[in-house]
Amino acid sequence: MSPRVSIVGMGRTGTLAAQRLLAAEPDIALTLYDIEPDRCEDFRGSATLATSAREALAESDTIVLALPREREIDRTLERFSDGHVTASVAGKLIVDLEPPSAERARRLDQAIVAAGGRYTCAPLQAAAAAGAAEARLLQVLAPVA
Repeated sequence: MSPRVSIVGMGRTGTLAAQRLLAAEPDIALTLYDIEPDRCEDFRGSATLATSAREALAESDTIVLALPREREIDRTLERFSDGHVTASVAGKLIVDLEPPSAERARRLDQAIVAAGGRYTCAPLQAAAAAGAAEARLLQVLAPVA
């Protein structure tokens, strides 16, 4: 079974991540989302182009966040003023390529874990992965971070 990965945020970092994943894992089930849909167009035919962050999260077991600010991360994960993640992340690995400060990353990790998911951020650690497939994905993404 091929890995199912979504990338949210298709600026420079997200685009590089998508290119690396497609080159390393030709059978990957890749879903892409950006608030500006045109940023995903170069990948039409190679990836599914989601119409919302919620759709991108639902499509995959590994969610790669390539978002520049915590505000965009919070919107994607439906994390509001109470700090709880309300998006469906249970059983998913959330990989943050442009992580917030250490304290904010710690709070985000706690919120994702409380919602049933797992969180890792750059620099990516293959040891944080649960299995060989996840470790391989993190190794492919590591140079992007």
